[in-house]
Amino acid sequence: MEKRDYYEILGIGKNASQDEIKKAYRKLVKKYHPDVNKAEDAEEKFKEVQEAYEILSDESKRKAYDQYGHAGTAGFGGQDAYDFNGFGQGTPFDMGDIFSSFFGGSTSGFDFGFGGQQRGQTQVRGSDVKYKIRLSFQEAVEGGTFKLKIERDIQCSHCDGTGSENKKTKTCPTCGGSGRVQKTQRTILGSIAMTSVCPECNGVGKIPEKKCSKCGGLGTEVERKDEKIKVPAGAYDGMILRFKGGGNAGPKGTPSGDLYIEVEVEPSKEFERRGNDIYSEMSIPIYVAVLGGEAEVNTPYGKVSLKIPKSTEGGSIFRIKEKGMPVLGQENQRGDLYVKVNFHVPTRLSREEKKLWEKLKDIS
Repeated sequence: MEKRDYYEILGIGKNASQDEIKKAYRKLVKKYHPDVNKAEDAEEKFKEVQEAYEILSDESKRKAYDQYGHAGTAGFGGQDAYDFNGFGQGTPFDMGDIFSSFFGGSTSGFDFGFGGQQRGQTQVRGSDVKYKIRLSFQEAVEGGTFKLKIERDIQCSHCDGTGSENKKTKTCPTCGGSGRVQKTQRTILGSIAMTSVCPECNGVGKIPEKKCSKCGGLGTEVERKDEKIKVPAGAYDGMILRFKGGGNAGPKGTPSGDLYIEVEVEPSKEFERRGNDIYSEMSIPIYVAVLGGEAEVNTPYGKVSLKIPKSTEGGSIFRIKEKGMPVLGQENQRGDLYVKVNFHVPTRLSREEKKLWEKLKDIS
């Protein structure tokens, strides 16, 4: 199924400001929230609105979307075939903003249910880890494997992540093993049940019989090491790579979060990227422009010979096929290189050269 345009989903124009984007999002998220709207397609539209807002509210993601369309956001939205996807920020707009007037402050961290209905329990997992990696323009063209020093929590080696000295656990007395604690409050919208993570067991439902002497019952310890990060050829500035399970270990043996790497690409002094195409400029002697000939052109893949036809005008642009950026997800496909030709005017002339130019002037 073809994805809808993000601007169309939010009902805004492509020049919309961040305030306009947020206002449209708030309106739609209240309209389609599954606890308010019981239509069959409400939940799907709610998710669609969230996805659109996550991309358009972040300037780097919005720029990638405007430039490359949905293909440019594959590194952000969760469907990238490379498994380099999502930024793991969860709901981009805190639902507490909608209901804060009922509670006199932030409600971040709570689930909401209307009319006494309780939302399903979310899976407890470790937090995500986020880093940046800076590449040269040429490294982004070629891709490859790069080392990056990563610090994260891993399972405690002494208790195998259980948090227990004897590796045995018992049911949490605070939540009765559910991992959640609930409080109900009446509002003008009806009874709203607020369910939050149990502070005793951090949502696991189990606590150690005796806390581990090494990790103090957390089930995790800190690891610092160099990781090998694989970056695809053709990576662009602002691209996000997701590595599943590469984040912090979850509490007491629960699943790990993900590792997110944001790619920063240094500008090139010679090439300018526009989508998958690359643009550059070069100077040629005037006689080559007049008489025709060949000129060597720099590309990210080495020098190539460009045929210059006679009577070439200054500012002419030539296309060299498949010498642009590798197309993400398309093996052996590249964009094109566009070269703008300028004239090289000599600043110093020998006596003989000057005579020849004067002779040419007289002939002309």
